[in-house]
Amino acid sequence: MVTELFLSLPIGAVSAAVVVFFLRIPRQSDSDGKSIFERIKQLDLWGACLLIPTVVCLLLALQWGGAKYAWNSSRIIGLLVGFGCLATVFTITQIRSGDRGTLPPRILTQRTVLAASCFAFMFGAGFFILVFYLPIYFQAVKGVSATRSGIEVLPLMLSAVLSSIVTGGLITVVGYYTPLVIFGAALFAIGAGLISTFTITTPFARWFGYQVLTGAGVGFGFQIPIISVQTVLPLDDIAVGTACVIFFQTLGGALFVSIGETVFQNGVISGTHRYVPSLDPKLLLSVGATEIRNLLENIGKPDELQSVLQAYMVGLVNVFKVSIAVIVTAWVCTLFLEWKSVKDEEAQRKKEAAAVANVV
Repeated sequence: MVTELFLSLPIGAVSAAVVVFFLRIPRQSDSDGKSIFERIKQLDLWGACLLIPTVVCLLLALQWGGAKYAWNSSRIIGLLVGFGCLATVFTITQIRSGDRGTLPPRILTQRTVLAASCFAFMFGAGFFILVFYLPIYFQAVKGVSATRSGIEVLPLMLSAVLSSIVTGGLITVVGYYTPLVIFGAALFAIGAGLISTFTITTPFARWFGYQVLTGAGVGFGFQIPIISVQTVLPLDDIAVGTACVIFFQTLGGALFVSIGETVFQNGVISGTHRYVPSLDPKLLLSVGATEIRNLLENIGKPDELQSVLQAYMVGLVNVFKVSIAVIVTAWVCTLFLEWKSVKDEEAQRKKEAAAVANVV
């Protein structure tokens, strides 16, 4: 986690430099004439300062709990208590801040925004679990390199991209997005269920086809939550509503990758005790997915490879089952989206813009 943090620092520095040196906002768009400091005061700085440590406490608790530290250890309990206290204070500040808050309650409690945010949270959780652990399956179980494992996940990614393009075209033609996302989430859940049936002998045709099916469902979930929010909200609230959906999608992915790591490690430990009781599970977890075969060679147990792979599959299947649970929950969230047509809302906004222009 520390390594990932340091890797993100130069990327953030480059992004900040681009904003500072290249972003120019015309002053004529500043209709209220406020200075830069007055605009900074309008930001929800307290909310941001509370939200970041809140998420960090939860992430650390989920990542360390049951793996690095016991769930009843003082560190994990302290992190969970800290998360609960900070989350409570953050909620209070958001209610008191109103529309100036990071997550404005008025917008977040709107039916479609709330359903889309919950869907995005669960969708991000299920998608990132698969993206993270499918390459581990190919590296550890199929014995391919890290580069090769990335290639073998392409069926999922390319299918998702193509499905997303098709979804955009269907929404343009039909106007209604709700039936599409309901169908897509169901397809995603079916695909994830099929992926959870992977074994150490799953043939090419199955793992390729299952990924294509899953990716087809994933493509429906990328843009529809944002489209739904942009359809139901007034023009002034669209930016905030869109930010809420993106935030929850990113948060869901971050949280459940940590949860998945704990589930995976516990599964490998139990699988090792079941299939390879003579092997220390911590030794197996200490090496990378591509080094399992080298490890067995070094410790003089190359004949235990099939049993070790069975133990690894216990952890992977448990993680894939977590993805099924969150994706099914995401499908339930789609049932609460309002059935509105993009075409009707676009026509209404054009009428409103024309009326304003006539008044002016």
